[in-house]
Amino acid sequence: MRSKLFKLLYPAFALMVVSFVSCKEEEEDLAPMRMFQPGGEIAAASGETMVKLTWKTPANTPAGSVTYTVEVAKDTLFQTPVILTAQTDTTAITFTDQQLEIKQDYFARVKTNARENSAGESKWLVGSRFRIRGEQIFNAPLASEIKDKTAILRWRPTAGVTRIVLTPATGTPVEITLTPENVAANSITLSNLKASTLYTAEIFAGTMSKGITNFATKEPSIFTLTITPADDLLATVASAANGDVIGLEPGVYNAQGGNILVTGKTITLQSTSGNPSNTRVNFKEVVLEGTGAGVKLKGIEFDGTAANAAYFLNLVGSTTKNDAPATFTDILVEDCIVRNMANCFIRADRATTAADHKITSIAVKNTIAGLTSIGTTYVFFTLPKLQFETLTLENSTFYGFGRTFMAAGTEVPVKPTILITNCTIGNFGGGGANRNYLLFDGNTNPVNFTLQNSIIGNAPLTGQLIGNAAFRANGAGSSIVIRNNNMFNLTNGATPALDLTFPANATPTANKTIVLSNWTANTFEVPADSELKTASTTGGPIGDPRWVK
Repeated sequence: MRSKLFKLLYPAFALMVVSFVSCKEEEEDLAPMRMFQPGGEIAAASGETMVKLTWKTPANTPAGSVTYTVEVAKDTLFQTPVILTAQTDTTAITFTDQQLEIKQDYFARVKTNARENSAGESKWLVGSRFRIRGEQIFNAPLASEIKDKTAILRWRPTAGVTRIVLTPATGTPVEITLTPENVAANSITLSNLKASTLYTAEIFAGTMSKGITNFATKEPSIFTLTITPADDLLATVASAANGDVIGLEPGVYNAQGGNILVTGKTITLQSTSGNPSNTRVNFKEVVLEGTGAGVKLKGIEFDGTAANAAYFLNLVGSTTKNDAPATFTDILVEDCIVRNMANCFIRADRATTAADHKITSIAVKNTIAGLTSIGTTYVFFTLPKLQFETLTLENSTFYGFGRTFMAAGTEVPVKPTILITNCTIGNFGGGGANRNYLLFDGNTNPVNFTLQNSIIGNAPLTGQLIGNAAFRANGAGSSIVIRNNNMFNLTNGATPALDLTFPANATPTANKTIVLSNWTANTFEVPADSELKTASTTGGPIGDPRWVK
């Protein structure tokens, strides 16, 4: 019986032994490949002209005891030809734009090389997609320098630039040779452009790309009527029809005798030059009254000194009943300078009941706005009880105000979206130690709030105190993004000073704290060699572009 059982089990036993030995031999053969494979992941730190790849030392391997081979290809399976092969004795290697194309996706793999009288080479560790970002010497185009047929492009001083390739969204690229004058001025004025057209410009030094920028030319300027400083601006606005575009010839308009009253209609006030430095309006208030009231203000300087202006924009239901329900049309302030008000940039809190006053969009672009006094009674953007869908502040500068920058803390049916991007906010804040929420107060109103690519510094104003909390947005479902900004000298003003704090749902990320010591009361330059010129989410400059030199 035992003999028969042995005969039956022996073949199975023998097969198990063979299999065990075979597996053990295979494991022993693969062990060095696994044991000495580079550790972790291949991380890529991309710059304008280079990329640095790093990985970890293999397990149980003393640092510096092995070398590595790195291969680069254009696909993750390395089925295309290997473009570049290099060796290194550290867990890092750098490739430049002389070895790899910029703005081109690549993949890298790394293996540990065989050591003499020791283990063989390891298996490959394959990394994720990476690229060299490419230089960006272009400054962001200023909206005031983009017209319907012309545009000025500027770039930071760079040796060897030779040409620009200009490509319309639909059309043929045009190559423009840079003159010695262009190179010396670090700028060029493009002409004969098409209106309402998106262009891409790429600047080269020989065959090497040094930067890419996009801009859109403006619509042809078509004015319903034009006036001069000899005309009565207040009467012109009062008699204008809905949709009128009023062109202001260069000069000084003395409109301080009364409010610029826009009642139940939407009009545009625009300088014919497109330049606020030569077209000024001495104002008291720009008042939007009643349903249908809206305004576009473009290329004008507004100065409230002569009239002791309280507000720049004032939204009312009617002149006799400011809290009367009203649905306003949009507000746009673009390419303007607004200064010397006592209280705030916009007052939009007149409604008795939340959402009795409604508006779709408020936008401030390429504008400088500031106060001459510490207006601690009003928030600079006073928006409680106003139902608005979007508020956009872009490429603009705000300064000199007290209390809070922006407040929209009364709950309304529509969750507003607030975007502050590439702005400079400086030299502001005051009103006492109980004045919290210097940057934004949303209270329990749900909001989508983004503050990015901006510079905020020097608060509070000299001799002033404020509360410790910089921000409040407690509304359920709020989305808060605060990223890629430079925030410095933001304290409560006490002795000793305490840094302002942010709540957990508004934690800033990827921000810097570089002190800009050359700011004055209303000028906010970024030094020529500052790292802030490449600190934005797109690799370009942060803050209002006008201050980037």
